[in-house]
Amino acid sequence: MAVADAAYLAARTALQVHGAIGYTLEHDLGLWLTKTRALQTAWGTQSYHRGRVLDSLRGEGAGAAGTAR
Repeated sequence: MAVADAAYLAARTALQVHGAIGYTLEHDLGLWLTKTRALQTAWGTQSYHRGRVLDSLRGEGAGAAGTAR
């Protein structure tokens, strides 16, 4: 459930390690930072996924959690 947050944290940490080169087109880090930030919300929030897991454990399917992210 915390994969998106972990990916973004890893990209931010890599940016701190590599410095300004991470923002240039010469290094892929800027690309990964942009992708992880965009996908962090596209994948759904942690509370959304927790609700889906809870519903699944209760046997409710996608009922109460709905499709809202």
